[in-house]
Amino acid sequence: ADQSLTLRAGASIDDSNRDDSEFSPIFDLTWQALHEDGTAERVTLAYAETSQVPGYTAIGGSETSGLFRSNHDLERETSQNLELGFALDRTEWSLESAVFYRWDDDLVDWTFTGAGARAAANVDIETFGLELIATRRWDKFEGIASYTYLHKDENYGDAAVDASFYALNFPEHRATLGAIWRPIDLVEVRIDNEWRSQEANALRSGDDQAFFTHLGVSVYPPQVEGLELFVAVDNAWDDGFQDVPGTPGRGDQYSAGATYRW
Repeated sequence: ADQSLTLRAGASIDDSNRDDSEFSPIFDLTWQALHEDGTAERVTLAYAETSQVPGYTAIGGSETSGLFRSNHDLERETSQNLELGFALDRTEWSLESAVFYRWDDDLVDWTFTGAGARAAANVDIETFGLELIATRRWDKFEGIASYTYLHKDENYGDAAVDASFYALNFPEHRATLGAIWRPIDLVEVRIDNEWRSQEANALRSGDDQAFFTHLGVSVYPPQVEGLELFVAVDNAWDDGFQDVPGTPGRGDQYSAGATYRW
């Protein structure tokens, strides 16, 4: 096998007249083995930091009126992420996996207390995550499956926070299963299924679990190179899950169209 070890490193500086500047390093170390039959293995260790100042809506508006209320004392947001990844690439199948630990300091979130308005607040969050993606290929068929697990520990520094619109609106478990079928060169059928178990939220009406299906069919007429005709249905089971807590679900959607590429 042809083996290699690659180290990349860099950094960014975020400067603003609204806050102190922030230096954010980034690096990754990757070991890879490439075999003569085209198969490969890869292991990656990566660390990254990012930072930004709060946006105007969160820090520049009124603190006492309106549905979304600002917080003039918000601090700069910083995030650090440490990740270990592993991948196998074979002729007929592939597998990618990653485990990561992320810690956010002073992340800006929109919170809700009782029946009051939405308010911007800083939150410190520690997140543990795991992701698996598997692909299997046949002659005219390809299957793709994935699973993601997230666990978060949060600290708002304010016990009065009842619910979160952003930082704590996440799926603890999420699984997908998709397939692409090409019975002939001119036709492609695609189906994508997603199941999720969302973190409980006091603002959400209905179930915290959801199941979505997207089905699409594309036809590529040989008379016009680059033309695609398609029909699709999204949320085929009309699942009423509220992606944004307290806001009606998206409902089912049917569409048809054409795309031309040159």
